[in-house]
Amino acid sequence: MTFEIRTVVPDDWEKARELRLAALRDPVAHLAFLEAYEDAAARPDDFWRERTAAASEAGAGRVRQFVAEAPDGRWLGSVTVLVERPADEVRFGEPAKVDQTHLVGVYVRPEARGTGVVDALFRAAVAWSWTVDGIRRVRLYVHEENARAAAFYRRFGFAPSGERVPVPDGTGAQEEEYELLPPGAVRHGGYVLRAIRSGEGERVRELRLAAVQDPDAALAFVESYEETAALPDAFWRQRAEGGSEDRGTRVRQFVAEAPAGRWVGTATVIVELPEDGTSLFGDAVTEPQVDVVGVYVRPEARGSGLVDALLRAALGWAWALPEPRIARARLYVHEENGRALAAYRRFGFVPTGGRADTLGSGAPRDLEHELRRPA
Repeated sequence: MTFEIRTVVPDDWEKARELRLAALRDPVAHLAFLEAYEDAAARPDDFWRERTAAASEAGAGRVRQFVAEAPDGRWLGSVTVLVERPADEVRFGEPAKVDQTHLVGVYVRPEARGTGVVDALFRAAVAWSWTVDGIRRVRLYVHEENARAAAFYRRFGFAPSGERVPVPDGTGAQEEEYELLPPGAVRHGGYVLRAIRSGEGERVRELRLAAVQDPDAALAFVESYEETAALPDAFWRQRAEGGSEDRGTRVRQFVAEAPAGRWVGTATVIVELPEDGTSLFGDAVTEPQVDVVGVYVRPEARGSGLVDALLRAALGWAWALPEPRIARARLYVHEENGRALAAYRRFGFVPTGGRADTLGSGAPRDLEHELRRPA
């Protein structure tokens, strides 16, 4: 089937009305829509004009409606994206804990089902979501009895978040929340692990200050709290850009984010190549490698496996680099930092016999550990 995916324009209001009414007449509409056909049909033209204009590129950017249009102009399907932020009024479901988008109004006409229309609509909606500033996930709700829709959402990559809300119809039925995380992001328990973005310099600074104030981290970081706190805002902006997924190239910082958005852990990898000559630690680089630095987990999140999860995320990125092909990952850990030594060795790092003086103590008391690229 031939079709085009596009966003609505204000003059589409009559088509938007017609498709909505068709959706509400569908036999399974009671599982997918909260509105009755009679209520929608009774709405005045101005309602549809305002609704369509708000969902177009001419709107304020808080709503975007995508449609699949056949060559003859007939709309075959639609999906609408709502931008939700924690400070916003709740429109449906649980209040937003983080900046997110919410997919609603998903509908494809019966004759267009199984033709790829819904997949194309979702690709457009999700792609647009990631262009909205600060968005950390995409969510939607599916009726507990709507197995066909649930199967599609799972196939597309959505997964149940564990949240449920009652359907506001008094039947006692529930809607299950599904979520899609940004590309490369994964869940670990209640945390989302992801690479940072370029505009998150203030958050990078806050977590670094927490780390260098932590008494348990004294052997892991080379600078003092006072030195870190004195660094200008421009330093943190540049640091975030350099380690971000959208602007960074040879550095990538990963964070563990709690449900309310608080960062509770981090790990950074730095790519080093033989042509660089010397590494971050002053020794010769003889093969493509990454240095793992800045590993930190807040006290309240320790014991949850976050160190291993952060290392998996960071090294997964490193091993996946097509060029250069990274041969090994290495890190340094102070000889008296028994807890860190145990964690890294449990993960698979092994001592090489190399040493460094990362703290400037006058003696090389930091032990080099490496992890070779998996076969």
